[in-house]
Amino acid sequence: MTSARCTVCGGTPTVWRTSLHDEVTCATHPVAVRCVFCGRGDADPRAAGWLALADGVHRCPTCAADAVNTQEQARKHLPVIRRDMAAMGLDLPERVLVRIVPYDEVAGLVGGPASGMLLGATQQVIGGAGGRRVVEICVVAGLPELYFGRAVAHEIGHAWLGLRGATTVDDVVEEGTCELFAYAWLKRRGTAMAEVLREQMTRNPEPVYGGGFRLVHAAIRRHGVDTVLNGLLSTGRLP
Repeated sequence: MTSARCTVCGGTPTVWRTSLHDEVTCATHPVAVRCVFCGRGDADPRAAGWLALADGVHRCPTCAADAVNTQEQARKHLPVIRRDMAAMGLDLPERVLVRIVPYDEVAGLVGGPASGMLLGATQQVIGGAGGRRVVEICVVAGLPELYFGRAVAHEIGHAWLGLRGATTVDDVVEEGTCELFAYAWLKRRGTAMAEVLREQMTRNPEPVYGGGFRLVHAAIRRHGVDTVLNGLLSTGRLP
């Protein structure tokens, strides 16, 4: 029997469900809404602290509490994430803007996620003086801090491949490579929740992101990181 209090009724559950934050909810409560990030459920989507991220997509009070909602909040986290990625060898050769935008705007850029939760997108904008290329990362507003970092790490992967002049890379290989970058970034966090997210990535049944991750991860285990990344930059293919 747990000594924790139920997030819905405040009682001590005898049978319960556990979120990724280790918060417990009586298993007997009906679930009308579930947090897209940690899995916590509630009987009432209008319960105090619950916030909508998009139509049918909700955040629980705990995930909303440390969410990155604004550009100002993002600026507090981005230097650390960029330093982490550079330490892994993914330093960007030029400045890349990271914008915090509504979920619907990111969905409009990519036509919606293949499956699961959409976190961000990377785009190249050609324009301005001399037709200058600008690489821009868009991240969904309202992501919890850990998910925000994961999204930025993934999108930095796309930016890195583009700015390094990678030959056209198959979508499965490119998304799998960027998922691997996010996987490596999560490892640096060293938290229980980061490890859960890493485990979820290894088991993701989605063919592009999950299948791509496993494909690239297997190639790196066989040939090493440098060989795989150099191959992608020069040929666009895995060794």
